[in-house]
Amino acid sequence: MEHRNGILKTEHLVKCFGALRATNDVSLEILEGEVHAIIGPNGAGKSTLMDEIVNRTHPDEGRVFFEGRDITDKPPFEIANMGLCKCFQISKLFAQLTCFENIQIALIKKHKRVYDFLPRRRDYLKDEVLAVLESVGMADKAGETAALLSYGDQRRLEIAITLALEPKVLMLDEPTAGVARAEGYEIMKMIRALAANRHITVIFIEHDMEIVFNYSDRISVLDHGTLIATDSPENIRGNEFVQQAYFGGGGK
Repeated sequence: MEHRNGILKTEHLVKCFGALRATNDVSLEILEGEVHAIIGPNGAGKSTLMDEIVNRTHPDEGRVFFEGRDITDKPPFEIANMGLCKCFQISKLFAQLTCFENIQIALIKKHKRVYDFLPRRRDYLKDEVLAVLESVGMADKAGETAALLSYGDQRRLEIAITLALEPKVLMLDEPTAGVARAEGYEIMKMIRALAANRHITVIFIEHDMEIVFNYSDRISVLDHGTLIATDSPENIRGNEFVQQAYFGGGGK
């Protein structure tokens, strides 16, 4: 891989929920422009780590740095405005509005026009809205109601809403959950294309190991809140813990 600078770094993150140590001294560096997967068994601390990065869960110990700036104590909305954006596993769509209107609202927020929530002109920001929808292959569905979309298209729309905020780092919690593998592959192809075309760094949590190994540049492995390894897909596939947890042991 070409030399890349670090864009996001965690240092010694610790988060406890009672006796449960959800993240245990996690120090991780994400490289600019990479597609980085975070894997681990259920309860490994993957989602907690993501939430700590965007300060939706505040760490008990440790720091988070984005583009060299300490963002540990910044509010989530300020972190998002800086370009570090998380797309949630649970749908955040306005279900009764159209795809166009969902993106339009996100762009109104981006342009700091929150109080002009329902602009008089229905075509307000039309070109920008359609460009965002086009980037996820949904320009032809602009007029469709979000609630009536297939689950895969809902996932694409959720990603499009986050793209409207112009992220530098896009964080995705199980972007292919609930869709067939073939559609999951298409979503990940789209995500990799977005990363390349828009110069976005992508961090994603995923349980499907075929998707992880096919679409990530590097992989980090968590277990019981502890970072076990960060390496290339080839090296992670041969990691002893990964072999035991995902492939039943026995080598590559």
